[in-house]
This record gives sequence, structure tokens and C-alpha cells, in this order.
Amino acid sequence: MRTQIVSLAVASALLGGCVSVLPTPIIPSALISLPADRAVAPSDPLQADVAVFMPEASRAFAGADIAVRDGQELIYLSDVRWADAAPALLQGAVVSSLSKTGGPGRAAPGQLGARTDYDLRWILVDLSTGKGAAPVRIEVQASLMDTGTRRMIAQQSFTAEGSPSDASARARAAALAIASQKVADQVAAFVAKTAAAKPAN
Repeated sequence: MRTQIVSLAVASALLGGCVSVLPTPIIPSALISLPADRAVAPSDPLQADVAVFMPEASRAFAGADIAVRDGQELIYLSDVRWADAAPALLQGAVVSSLSKTGGPGRAAPGQLGARTDYDLRWILVDLSTGKGAAPVRIEVQASLMDTGTRRMIAQQSFTAEGSPSDASARARAAALAIASQKVADQVAAFVAKTAAAKPAN
């Protein structure tokens, strides 16, 4: 019995040592989102149903870390993050914008699997801040596909830049969020203008 107690004490001490050497998780000081109330409705009504997919992105832009351009390499803001993965935020921003327009059409996230007339497929090319108070930049390439035929209807690139109010991480992230919302609104306008109504079956 005494041997078992000693063994348990040793095991507890070893486990306690293991726990103490684990790295402390980094807690960001701020999380940046793209609120739905900031989305701007396209001027054209949405005439057809559209599935909005998350934009494809390289690993540098696919997560919650906010990339910083530093010459030929990318680093990340140290204490500010996106509130969700960047592609998910952009997808939501486009859906929010399209949902505010008139017309009989509806927009839905692609992963819901809803039957739609068109698919929005896009690529996130750049989503980064500069060093210090340098401009922020976002670039995407959007393609509207006919869901039935898989034929590309239209393709267009969209870019937005912005200047942070100062060199702080929060100011740079906020400027990038504003630029990202502008691009999401532009993509939504492109979809609404391009997605022609389909004849009823």
C-alpha cells in the first residue's frame, strides 16, 4: 500500500511538471470582425439564387492571424486577430450585402448545399497590412459560375487599399477590416449585376 502511495505521488509530481512547461496561450488584445450592419446593398436587385462559397486562400491568409507585409516575407500582428478565419468573414460579408438588396433572388453560404442558380467562387490573393502606418491591401478574384452547366458567366478582380490612423496593431487591423468590407460590397455588386434571372422550370 505504501509503495502505491509513493508511486502515485511521483506520478503526480511528474504530471505537474509536464503541465508547468506547456507554453502559455497567446490571448489577443482585440478581435476584428466584419459586422453585418456595415454591409452595403448592391444597387442592382438580385434576380437569381446564388451560393456564396468561402474564397480560396493560401495558408498566409486562411486563418485568424492578420498578415503584415515585410519586404519579401509575411509576419503577423502580435496581439490582434480576426474574430474568425478570414475567408469565413469575407463570405459572411458578401452574403450580408446581397441579403440587403431587393429582388427575388437569395444568397446563401455554399456549404449549406442549397439549390441555387449560380455559384460565387473566388480567390483571396492578398489580405495584409504594411509595416507601421503603411497602407493595408486586399485583393480578390471572383468568378460567377452557372450551377447547372458549370460554365463561367463572368470573372473580375477587386482591390481596395486603406491607410491606418496610426502605426498601432489595432489601427492597422481596423483599416484592413474597412478595406475588406469595401471589397466584399464590390463582389456583392458584381454578383447582383451579373446573375441574370433563370426561367422557371
